Amino acid sequence: MASAIAFESASRRYRNGVLALDAVSFSIEEGARTCLLGPNGAGKSTAIRLLQGALRPTSGRVTLLGATLDDPLHEQARRRTGIVPQRPGMYPDLTVDEHLTLARRLYGRGDIEATIEAFGLGPHRSKTLASLSGGFQRRLVLATALLSQPEVLLLDEPTVGLDPVASHDVEAMLRDAMRGRTTLLCTHDLAEAEALCEDVIILRDGEVLLHQPIAMLRGRVKGRVRVQARSLEALRSALARRGLTWTEDGDAVLLALDAPREMPDLLRGLLAEGVDVFASTPLSVTLEEIFLEAVRQ
Repeated sequence: MASAIAFESASRRYRNGVLALDAVSFSIEEGARTCLLGPNGAGKSTAIRLLQGALRPTSGRVTLLGATLDDPLHEQARRRTGIVPQRPGMYPDLTVDEHLTLARRLYGRGDIEATIEAFGLGPHRSKTLASLSGGFQRRLVLATALLSQPEVLLLDEPTVGLDPVASHDVEAMLRDAMRGRTTLLCTHDLAEAEALCEDVIILRDGEVLLHQPIAMLRGRVKGRVRVQARSLEALRSALARRGLTWTEDGDAVLLALDAPREMPDLLRGLLAEGVDVFASTPLSVTLEEIFLEAVRQ
């Protein structure tokens, strides 16, 4: 399958000497939903700005729908791309109607009435961007990005600064918007990334630590089981005799196991010793655990 987004040994050094990206290479296939993660200063925003055409790579190549920034087809590729920036927008004095009208003129297509209805913006169409709540500002920015029915979405912290209710609403809209579209989601919200994406790219210090499907990465982190017994003291003693380590979790202990199949044998052994285990609950590995494991290594 063709790549919609590709970085080929791409580097970006700023005028102050900071090397934000260091020979980064990765590609995202058409239709893939990928999250871009990393600590502060990892190079995430620089990568997004390179794809937007706001920056040029110092060396290497960055292609969007097969076109580099100097390619005559790059403008066409940009018209096929919807962008949700980290900040609400550059035109706080424009009304919702004016904002969407400008976007339609820039992209050359789009049904404003259908978009306003889809995003619940009807009661606010005469309000300026600056007068909208944070949640409705995000709705407008997302509506603007989707107005032209783009093939690619670039999302830079799309729910940053929103309250939980607004964040939940925008995330639901993103889930619908991302369906069938190539998406690169840059975020610090790991729960959001896990809910919306299927692949993950982790950057650190301007380099790619990994790029894999989230489902595959789960196998790299030990599974955990929450175990409860009538006597926690007896349970701890039995685990210690087996050389196992655990962490306390209220009225239970959390065990990290190399493979889920270890748990049945362990349970049989504990019960045979008279340890009255009454609950054993496997815990799924979260994207946060995967991220922390990768960064720490």
